[in-house]
Amino acid sequence: MQQAAVAIIFIATVIGLYVRPFGARDWQVALAGAAAAWLAGPLSVADGLRVIGDSWNIVLFFAGLMLLAAGAEATGLYASAERVFARADSPRQMTLFVLVGGIAITAILSNDATPLVFTPAVFAASRSRGFPVRGPAFATTFVADGASLLLPVSNPVNLLFFERFDYTMGDYAHQVFPAAIAGTAALAAVAYLLPSGGDDPRPAPRSVVREAANPVLQRWAIALIVVLAPVYVLAAANGWPLGVVSVGGGVALFLAQLAFGGVRRDCYRRQFAPSLFVFVASLLVLVAAVSEAGLLDGLGARLESLGGQQVFFAVLGAALIATVIANLVNNWPAALLLTTAIAGLAAPSEAVLTGTLIGCTIGANLSMTGSLSTVFWLSLARAEGVHYSAIDYARRAFLPTTAGLLAAVGAASLCLR
Repeated sequence: MQQAAVAIIFIATVIGLYVRPFGARDWQVALAGAAAAWLAGPLSVADGLRVIGDSWNIVLFFAGLMLLAAGAEATGLYASAERVFARADSPRQMTLFVLVGGIAITAILSNDATPLVFTPAVFAASRSRGFPVRGPAFATTFVADGASLLLPVSNPVNLLFFERFDYTMGDYAHQVFPAAIAGTAALAAVAYLLPSGGDDPRPAPRSVVREAANPVLQRWAIALIVVLAPVYVLAAANGWPLGVVSVGGGVALFLAQLAFGGVRRDCYRRQFAPSLFVFVASLLVLVAAVSEAGLLDGLGARLESLGGQQVFFAVLGAALIATVIANLVNNWPAALLLTTAIAGLAAPSEAVLTGTLIGCTIGANLSMTGSLSTVFWLSLARAEGVHYSAIDYARRAFLPTTAGLLAAVGAASLCLR
């Protein structure tokens, strides 16, 4: 009875995150689901608090991402992207600029930052040049997830695996990085070759104009962002908490504003959302309840059986399972479910771990609800007056996502033999 109740609560919560009944926000739906699961009985209050406490580094990492996004906007980095895109001679060249820049932004600031930085810039630049926006707009969301395996900090999902399974930077470089390079290259190449035009309605001019930044402040901001990448790698190599590094980078950008140009409070109000902490903590508790109720036993058994197969099939099987779950329930809840299931195995194989991570990142590109970064992108596109259907998105995403997924699986298989 308890198991069935928790299953119903979990399914209802996932549906609620998409339907948003009565105008509820995502954090409210997640909190209601976690509270209902707790009332169903698998977890005590102490258990729930311990689950959240054990994930403090991940929660801190989300805080750092929001501070970095706000600082990047306030120091004029978003406006700089718009100016670069406006120099493109064609929609295809703008797509190339988006892909190259998106790989760098995703690697350092995470996949969620890329649509926030690039989507408004792409629409503004396309509007100013009279270009159709479809090609560069879709490239923005594809590269956000497609390049999000490059570093442990490039996607919160990576950090979840890094924390749960005690990866070292050496482990990540050997098991994941080759897959990240191959997957990113294949996805970007196919996304670049897709037709750039389309039947998008012409976006209406927006009333918000990006303000020019203090050039000295902007140079400091760029220097801080560039330095942040090797600091992340150094921290991961030495086992330092990456959440602390993320927050440190955000604080450094804030201090640079104080020193050189004054703080843009509107950027911090827009980018820093305390409700995200409630959302993340609630999903952690909900998934812990699902695990405690025994609902992940079957999933764990299936993943364990993959560990006994040849490396290629183990990686591919795990990647496909993760891709399906991520595109059904979103990659963050999917990653929580899958890491919890894998953690219950006696000896999870490297192939299964790597394949699962590939599916939760690159594989999440297949549907418009597969990742939080895609949801952000959709929201920003709609604010520009452009509405893409689920079918339209899936058609456009299929080839680059499949290419990236297969390339990543192939590279991982070669390295794990």
